[in-house]
Amino acid sequence: MAATQRPLSILIAALGGEGGGVLADWIIAAATAEDYPVQSTSIPGVAQRTGATTYYVEIYPLKNAQLGGQRPLMTLAPAPANIDVMLASELLETGRALANGFVTPQRTTLIASTHRIYTVDEKIALGDGRYDSARIVAAANALAKRAILTDFHKLAANTGAMINAALFGALAGSGTLPLPRAAC
Repeated sequence: MAATQRPLSILIAALGGEGGGVLADWIIAAATAEDYPVQSTSIPGVAQRTGATTYYVEIYPLKNAQLGGQRPLMTLAPAPANIDVMLASELLETGRALANGFVTPQRTTLIASTHRIYTVDEKIALGDGRYDSARIVAAANALAKRAILTDFHKLAANTGAMINAALFGALAGSGTLPLPRAAC
């Protein structure tokens, strides 16, 4: 096994009811179908719709057949500054990932939706309590190696799909993983 190889790390930040777990399963299924070692973990978050959920996937970039029976060592938790691909289904989730140091200009391809689902704090503020979306978008563009930002919620709705399918399509088309589009 090449000592310089490291797993590709994928962090998914979604909201309950958006299919973040299904998105992680699709990534795992595509990697498995292509014979790549893969593992994942999740932090389901609040057990209600729109509660924050997090999924972490690692794909080793050498196929099982190339490893001579060895298994790579992979982790079960994301580490700041070590994320290769960050997927976020909502803009404030992108902001949280940025604030926690998961997105870096040296490493991270950020694929994120620009639409907003307002938090309870934003809704109950006496004035305009909304977080500044433009600041999050500017930070995303500045802090990511590559930022793919669009309203994936609208794109999904316009095509009759769910947002997880739109994000998966963007991931497959981004070329950031060793997975061919056909496997996705």
